[in-house]
Amino acid sequence: MATKKITDEVVSEEVVAKVEEKKDPWKTLVTVQIPRANDGDSNYLFVSLNNRNYKIQRGVNVDVPAPVADMLQHSFEAQEEAIRFIDRVSN
Repeated sequence: MATKKITDEVVSEEVVAKVEEKKDPWKTLVTVQIPRANDGDSNYLFVSLNNRNYKIQRGVNVDVPAPVADMLQHSFEAQEEAIRFIDRVSN
């Protein structure tokens, strides 16, 4: 395997951020906002991923690790897809 030594090269902040993110995605924080709860529902959303637990307040901006933000995004996309499917089948 060939390796190259890079010295005295200017690297953009975006590249540095991507390299750091690859090292440990749990250290990269992403701001998310969970929609407010309906009447009677909890004002918090409990999230557990890889034995790490989070209680995320609804309706406010909250910084969470990147893997948690990805999981939330996939969860909301799956919910939307389920709603579209139900609408399509019921019509």
